[in-house]
Formats: sequence, C-alpha cells, structure tokens
Amino acid sequence: MIPLFTLFLLFAPPPPSSLDQVKADPNPDHRAKAAIDYASVAEKNAEAAYAKGEMQSVAAELKNVVDSIEAAQEAFAAARKTPGRNPTPFKYAELRSRELLIRLGDLEQRMDVSERSVIAEVKAKVQEMHDAWFEGIMGRKK
Repeated sequence: MIPLFTLFLLFAPPPPSSLDQVKADPNPDHRAKAAIDYASVAEKNAEAAYAKGEMQSVAAELKNVVDSIEAAQEAFAAARKTPGRNPTPFKYAELRSRELLIRLGDLEQRMDVSERSVIAEVKAKVQEMHDAWFEGIMGRKK
C-alpha cells in the first residue's frame, strides 16, 4: 500500500524549469507561488554548483534567486491583493523565503570568506522581501 503522502508527491506539479516559464503564467497568484518555488530551485542549483567549484554558476544561480523573489513581489502587486485581507499566498511566500534564508546562510557558512561577498547581497534582498511579507501579514490592518 502506498502512503498518502507519496501519492500527493506524485501528483504535485513539478517546479518551474526557468524564470521565463514563471513569468509567462497569466495568473498573478500562480506566478507568485511559482516564482517562490523557482527561487528555491535556483538556490539548490547554486549549492550544487558550489560543490563542483563553479563560482560563475553559483553567481548566476544566486542572481536567479533575486530575480525570482522580485518576480514574486511583482506578481503580488499585479494581483492587487494585500496580506491583511488575503494572507494565504503571502504566508506561503513568507515561509518559503524563511527557509530560503536558512539555506542561503548554510551555503554562506560553507563558502570561503573570500567568496561570501557574492551571497551577501542576495541574502539582504531575500531578507527584505521576507520582512515585508511578514510585516504585511502580522502588521496592523489599515
């Protein structure tokens, strides 16, 4: 007998394969979720490239992380929803961005001190968006 969780994973849609594919989605809510998911994929690709010693690929994937986070924010703006009234998509983004910050911190710790400058800007941008989403959800409703 196959566990229910395994069945859920089998029928879950695969993560987007490119940022262009994410941006092509006409639904802003889906686009925001896909952009967040793609940011996680790009971070994992950066980890794999770092393990191989390919710093140019690491920098390119980290740029994809920033571009994905910005695409998610643009999609939220296009949807014209606010976190106070519609917290579900923002909560998803906030939780995933927190996980992303943890993974970026782990990658930063594995990097040599001279290589860490490439990740500092990325962490700052992800932290900025995470804080905005968190504050939007937990802040005062106006």
